[in-house]
Amino acid sequence: MIRALYSSASSMVTQQQNMDIISNNIANTNTTGYKKVRAAFQDLLYSAMEVRRDGQNTNLQVGNASRLAATQRNFEQGALQQTDRPLDFAIDGPGFFAVLHQDGTVRYTRDGSFKISSELVGGQYVNRLVTAQGEYVLDYNGQPIEVDDYGLLPYRLGIVDFPNPEGLAAVGNNQFVETEASGPPMYAGMANVRQGFLEASNVDMAEEVTQMILAQRVYQLSSRMLQAADEMERIANNLRR
Repeated sequence: MIRALYSSASSMVTQQQNMDIISNNIANTNTTGYKKVRAAFQDLLYSAMEVRRDGQNTNLQVGNASRLAATQRNFEQGALQQTDRPLDFAIDGPGFFAVLHQDGTVRYTRDGSFKISSELVGGQYVNRLVTAQGEYVLDYNGQPIEVDDYGLLPYRLGIVDFPNPEGLAAVGNNQFVETEASGPPMYAGMANVRQGFLEASNVDMAEEVTQMILAQRVYQLSSRMLQAADEMERIANNLRR
């Protein structure tokens, strides 16, 4: 019965973590270029209730509930929404925009909602393409993009891709950084960039609501199992009196 208490409590903790992930997806339904996250679970170690000799039936084993094993980010492309704004860009296919963070590191994003920043360089003002946070958008040479009077053409954007995008680490602001699991960035020369468009979040609200209801049900049943195990333990303790 003690095992039932531990298993039920473990299940409740796991489903609470699952609910946190689902709620974050729902909260980012309208976030440009957001990629939804899904929880992956694993069962815990098994305990032998009875070890049987050779020639007999298999051993009796009981599990010890589940745990959150990993979070998996889905990089499936979201719908492209037309804005007709010349500084909005959407990547039609795989790839990421490269931006220079304030700390000097390069980050990657699917959010192509950019702005112009006028800066005084060498005694004259230069217009540079930046993100909403003021970070420089980089070209194929890893240099900040300067915008002239003729406007900005999509081919000037430095689009990169990774051998394993799911290995990228999210760092907030809709941005990612490379990791050993993602592999190094590779410039995507054939990337199709559409000007005047933005990529919507790939969150499917109907799917998220279904997952939310399922998580609530599992949490509720685990809570009832915890109460039942606790009641059985109370009855067993009262038998001594």
